[in-house]
Amino acid sequence: MNYTKILGILLIILGVLFIAYPLVSAGVVSIMAGVTLISFGLVVMFNAFTLWSLSTGKSILELIMGFLLILLGFLFFVDLAPLAFLTSYTFYLIAIILIIIGILGIINGEGTSKWASALILIFGIIFFIMGILSINNPLFIVILIGVCLIVRGILFLTLGSAFDKIDSFENN
Repeated sequence: MNYTKILGILLIILGVLFIAYPLVSAGVVSIMAGVTLISFGLVVMFNAFTLWSLSTGKSILELIMGFLLILLGFLFFVDLAPLAFLTSYTFYLIAIILIIIGILGIINGEGTSKWASALILIFGIIFFIMGILSINNPLFIVILIGVCLIVRGILFLTLGSAFDKIDSFENN
C-alpha cells in the first residue's frame, strides 16, 4: 500500500471525525489557527528586532503587526467567533468577486462565455450563502472542512497511482 492510499484513508477518517464531533473539531481548528498566528507574530517581532538598526520605522511597524497577530492568536484560543468571522468574510469577499465577474460576463459575453458567466454567478451566490451560514453557525465551517477532507481522501484513494506516476515522472 503506497503513501497516497494511506493518506487518503487518514483524510477520510479525519473528515468523518470532524463531522461526527464538530464542537471538538472547531476547538481544534481554532487552537491550531491561534498557535499559527501566535507563532507568526513571534517571528515577525523577532524579525523586527533583528532589523532594528537598518530600518527603525519598518521595525516599529513589524512590532505592532507582531503584537496584533499574537493578540488575534489568543482570541482564537478563547472563542470560536474569530474563526467564524474571518471565514464568513472570506466567503463574502469571494462571493462579491464572483458575482461581479458573473454579471459582467453575462452582459459582455457571447455564447458559451454567457453560460460560464452564469455558472460563475451561481457559484458567487453559493459562496454568499456559505458566508451567511458560517457567521451564524461556526460549526458549519467545521462540517465543511470535514466534507472537504473526505473528498480529498477519496481523491487520494482513487487517483493515488496517478500522483505516484507524476512523482516518478518529475524525478526522472
